[in-house]
Amino acid sequence: MTDTLTHVNLPAQFSVRVEPYWQSVAVYAITLIVYVVIKSMWDATLQSGIVNVMLTDPIVVLLGAFVLIAVLALVFTAVSKRTLIVSEDAIAFISRFHERAFTRNEIDRIVVGRDRRIKVRGVMSHIKVYIRGRRRPLRIRPAIYTNEQQLTAALMMLRHHLREPQV
Repeated sequence: MTDTLTHVNLPAQFSVRVEPYWQSVAVYAITLIVYVVIKSMWDATLQSGIVNVMLTDPIVVLLGAFVLIAVLALVFTAVSKRTLIVSEDAIAFISRFHERAFTRNEIDRIVVGRDRRIKVRGVMSHIKVYIRGRRRPLRIRPAIYTNEQQLTAALMMLRHHLREPQV
């Protein structure tokens, strides 16, 4: 792990990925379109040439709700522009609406591990940052940020700097 620690340039900036939101919108929208086409072809009366689309069908309403919720989540994530900045002396959580930074003096310890409840790719599925005076630790999921391996390495380097005496 020390080899990875030497290649990280601090401060490093990591933003939340929006690709999963685009993918979910695309999958739900394509599913909705395919269902409506197949349903309308199935129920079509070919003699009169009329194709009825049932927008009150419960499956169409459910898929439409999924598309709407996914689009809203995508818009909120894109507008908020959440970013995580890791430096040698601090961790900063920045969004368009809020900014919060924790310095080395405030950080008690950083624990890197995996969540046993959820099967997530990679060995390090979450990182807990314990803050002095705060009841619950901050949970950072590297998989939702760009360059997750570099984020994990940067947090490991910060953890290494926490063990060093401050000057």
